[in-house]
Amino acid sequence: MDNLNPDGGRGRARSPEPSPNHHPESLADREVALNGDGHPALAVQQWLDGEVSEAAARRANGRDVELWSRITEETERRRRMVTPSPVVERLMAAIPATRPAAPQSWWQRPAPFNTALAVVGGTVLLAAGAALGLMLR
Repeated sequence: MDNLNPDGGRGRARSPEPSPNHHPESLADREVALNGDGHPALAVQQWLDGEVSEAAARRANGRDVELWSRITEETERRRRMVTPSPVVERLMAAIPATRPAAPQSWWQRPAPFNTALAVVGGTVLLAAGAALGLMLR
């Protein structure tokens, strides 16, 4: 936890201070680079990217290659699928036949009536008229 409080934590609980044995530089990223030798998932990934042949990927791990081959076949099969015309006709018939309203200018739109706003407006006009009448006397 970092203490990001600008006033030094006055009046509030402070975050715990790091222990003397704490070394933040020792918490570096621990990812280990993998070389291509003997890593079956890498061979399958290279095959999917088109970098190696299917035979080379099968030698690394045939089970993964078979899985991805099935996925590719299923994807291609679904890509060729077409919705039957009776279904399309039923869908189109279910869409309401209303046309969208043409956009109207602000002066052509109906104005909503708000009773409270009308009372306040009338009161303001009455007060302005009374003030003007007193000034003109």
